[in-house]
Amino acid sequence: MDDRERQLESEGAARRRVGVLAIVSGVLYLAGEVVLGVLVTAKTPSIGLVQGLAPALRGQAAARVDPRTIELSFLDHHAVESIVLSVVIAIGLAAMRWPLVYLRDADVARGGKPAKVTAALANYVPGLLGICGVALAVSLAIGAHDYLAHAARDSAAVKAATGGALRFALAIVCYVLAPLALAVTFVFISMRAMRDGLLTRVMGWLGAIAGVLFIIQLVPAPALQFIWLVGFGLMLLQVAGQQLPPAWAAGEAIPWASRQPQQRRARGAGPAFGRRAGRAPMPAPAPRVPATVSGGSAKKRKRRRR
Repeated sequence: MDDRERQLESEGAARRRVGVLAIVSGVLYLAGEVVLGVLVTAKTPSIGLVQGLAPALRGQAAARVDPRTIELSFLDHHAVESIVLSVVIAIGLAAMRWPLVYLRDADVARGGKPAKVTAALANYVPGLLGICGVALAVSLAIGAHDYLAHAARDSAAVKAATGGALRFALAIVCYVLAPLALAVTFVFISMRAMRDGLLTRVMGWLGAIAGVLFIIQLVPAPALQFIWLVGFGLMLLQVAGQQLPPAWAAGEAIPWASRQPQQRRARGAGPAFGRRAGRAPMPAPAPRVPATVSGGSAKKRKRRRR
């Protein structure tokens, strides 16, 4: 058994498991984000400009009770929901590792250049993002509970409950570094898999756009990431008679042929200049032959003139 046969056998053995994990990842990730947004994020009270400037307008350096107390009170009362839903999101992100690694390894087996950076990102970034989200939710819940348990309600107590080097580092990783790394992973793996014929063009571009949406959130819910993960899982499971692209069975890259040459052949080849393809050249007009005037007709014209 050569290396290609071993690779195909390994991919076939793991295909069903990876397909299920891709669907589970998409469902849990979307469900956790949607429920968290509906139950917690959308209902979190916000502090307006007038409320923030109220102490200064009354001539006070700082309010005796910081206006942000209502936010910390809400967070403390919804700490369980925030932590549980963060765990659900983290499980969905952790399951995202398997479809990404599976697709990356399939690309390398078909001649793709093995990049250690991509392998590291696909293996560790999804789980890191999930763990970071849970840690941040737990840290904020503990800070809010400690704030409400003490008598101090000033701005210094609020900063102690919500700030600090640890929470700042977690926020940077959760909201900037990890999403950026996951976006690069999605874009790079999806585009290379599409180039090798492992993904259709629709799935390839969909994965690239889903990756960009990790850092540019146009919608509050990760709908496009859900569509790509579930679609990839259904493709691997071959649900409803769906066929895998030919590159999976061939064990080598089979790029998608461009449709332009096919359309050109269907229309018919023709010269590039002077006329449209597929049309016969117009025949040149026949030269006109001058009519000869007979002698009799010339004499009749002379008689009429007289």
